[in-house]
Amino acid sequence: MGDEYVFSTYVYITFFFFMTNKFTLDRRTLEVIGLKDKDAHVYFCLCELGSAPLRRIAEESKMSRSTVHDGLRRLKQKGLVSFVEGRTHQYFTAEHPEKLRALATQSEVAAKEAQEKIQRLLPEIEDALGSSNYRPAVRYFEGEVGIKDILRDVLHYTKRSSDGVYRVYSSAAIRDLIASAWPAWNTERKRAKVKVRAISIGEGGQTYGLDERKWLSKKDASPVYIFIYEGRVAYVAASKDRKLFGVIIEDISISSTQKMIFESLWKCL
Repeated sequence: MGDEYVFSTYVYITFFFFMTNKFTLDRRTLEVIGLKDKDAHVYFCLCELGSAPLRRIAEESKMSRSTVHDGLRRLKQKGLVSFVEGRTHQYFTAEHPEKLRALATQSEVAAKEAQEKIQRLLPEIEDALGSSNYRPAVRYFEGEVGIKDILRDVLHYTKRSSDGVYRVYSSAAIRDLIASAWPAWNTERKRAKVKVRAISIGEGGQTYGLDERKWLSKKDASPVYIFIYEGRVAYVAASKDRKLFGVIIEDISISSTQKMIFESLWKCL
């Protein structure tokens, strides 16, 4: 069975338990089908009442008339409530909950269409981001999650570069922290066929494949990693309590200069 069927069945089953046991639909399910908690409560009351005017629904649900009115409006828009005109009041009736399945399917289809449209637009958006080379962009990151985002950025843009190589100043002082942020980093890097040239500062360091390493010094250590890659330079450091933080500078001139310095140093080692 397809994902759409499974997802919509989940919504239907959740609602079945909601009706039979008076549970509340979880917020995630409601958001997917475009409803709020109070909308579901109004719908449930109508399922029990059968057909009722707004005043009766407000009494049964113990909510204000204005809240019930807003809920009914949204439920009508979703096709979950219908009404007939009485002599003095409108009488509302809950539609069969099978309509929830259709709502879930529509939401799933709409989400997939939006994803496809965004995917098609991504190259244009990225080109637009890269068009302002005269104005460097600086982004700040914290913690292991943030450093993993920096590493993902290195991987993403290096794959797109002409030589498929990034350069890095690797420091023994925080090498273990970098590795902890993304233990599978070298595995993912090799899978993407991304190569690296590393200049190590301090003892340790080894090659893993598709990489080269030279040492600037095996005695000294630096508290900073520097990644030089396609149009960007990333700095990663650690605070006194060994908490990682970093910045990415997006600027072709800066990255080109850093690359030139790195390559000149590489030849001398």
